[in-house]
Amino acid sequence: MGLPFSMNRAAFNAILITVALACLPAAAAAREGKPNIVLILADDLGYGSLACYGSKQIRTPHLDRLAASGMRLTDFHSNGPMCTPTRAALMTGRYPQRCAWVPDEDLSPVFREQRRENPVQRWAWGIALSEQTIAETLREAGYRTGLVGKWHLGYDSRFHPMNQGFDEFRGFISGAVDHHSHVSISGLKDLDWWNGREIRNETGYTTDLLARHAIDFIARHKDRPFFLYLSHTAPHFPLQGRDPAVKKSPAETYKEMIEVLDESVDRVTAALREHGLEKNTLLIFCSDNGAAPPGGVAANGRLKGRKGSLHEGGHRVPFIASWPGVIPAGSTRAATAMTMDLFPTFTKLAGAEPAAKAPLDGIDLMPLLKSGKQDRQRPLHWLFGQNWAVREGPWKLMGKGGKATFLMNLEADLAEKKSLLEEKPEISNRLLCLHREWIAEVGNR
Repeated sequence: MGLPFSMNRAAFNAILITVALACLPAAAAAREGKPNIVLILADDLGYGSLACYGSKQIRTPHLDRLAASGMRLTDFHSNGPMCTPTRAALMTGRYPQRCAWVPDEDLSPVFREQRRENPVQRWAWGIALSEQTIAETLREAGYRTGLVGKWHLGYDSRFHPMNQGFDEFRGFISGAVDHHSHVSISGLKDLDWWNGREIRNETGYTTDLLARHAIDFIARHKDRPFFLYLSHTAPHFPLQGRDPAVKKSPAETYKEMIEVLDESVDRVTAALREHGLEKNTLLIFCSDNGAAPPGGVAANGRLKGRKGSLHEGGHRVPFIASWPGVIPAGSTRAATAMTMDLFPTFTKLAGAEPAAKAPLDGIDLMPLLKSGKQDRQRPLHWLFGQNWAVREGPWKLMGKGGKATFLMNLEADLAEKKSLLEEKPEISNRLLCLHREWIAEVGNR
């Protein structure tokens, strides 16, 4: 094609470059300064269930390698000792007691009755659509958002994750599924395997399928910022290994489920490396609460308590953060942090602005992850039914209703063997006042 008589070659090339730049996808422009965010959440994984957290029975070489590439926190806690309070806090950046849940009149009769029978899991039937989720906030900031795995924040289709800020969803909405048939064993009692807004089953072991879909999400969105929430169901019951024909003890099956989970983490990190994304991705691995251990496995290490308990075994969980070149490799910190801190951490990285109507309780963890220093200390609170706990520094007070029942110094007694309630009345009274002030603010629910 000849050039217009009034235009020389240099001018024509300049026009071509300008047009090409204008045609670049908007997402490519949005990439600048916005790292990818990958959150891998295990389900009922205990503090002592990884080799890098002291397990002698379970091999987790890939998670150990991830920890060696970044930072391991030894005093990280879930917001609740069960699934849904923690997930509500993750989605909103606030104590789950502040979250607006779906009112009874908006639920079908069967779900309404189930929630009345199990009020401490009220978020499982849905958080209100008025809540601003982390997925909504990051999507508004230009991120592609994907949930692969467990939702457990609303069984009714109105509260589907794609109505709560996720562009894509592959997984299940209930609390647990059979790892082979994908039939729900919690809440729905029916096939619970979704591709977007459609129920569509597929053949395979749950952990392997979720890893595959996570890798596919990364490959399809490698050229724009993305938020991938990989919410595994392992090692939550039912205790099932890859091959249903192979019979193992509960302890052996629990071990296998975690080792397969470890393999899935390796597949995700390999996908990030394959697409050149590792150095532009914050990857966090943690658990939604402590373990309900089968016999023979010290799933919570030397911690007292288990899933459902407000002793440390119910909510102190593994936490690994990796971002090569940003987070110091091979570092360990004992700073106290909580699931609700992930919301402000992610939004700050994305340059996003949470809605002013929803003040955050969490804090940005990036100063801690980059330098090992925490910006500020604050009391932390837990409430599960009538049981509660409050933490300030090394001191933790537990109680039920209006009565304090157990005081411990976790620096001196991590296993919570002895109560100092009578020996330290001044500390007990101060923590009890903190608990009462918090209840007055967030509500006793």
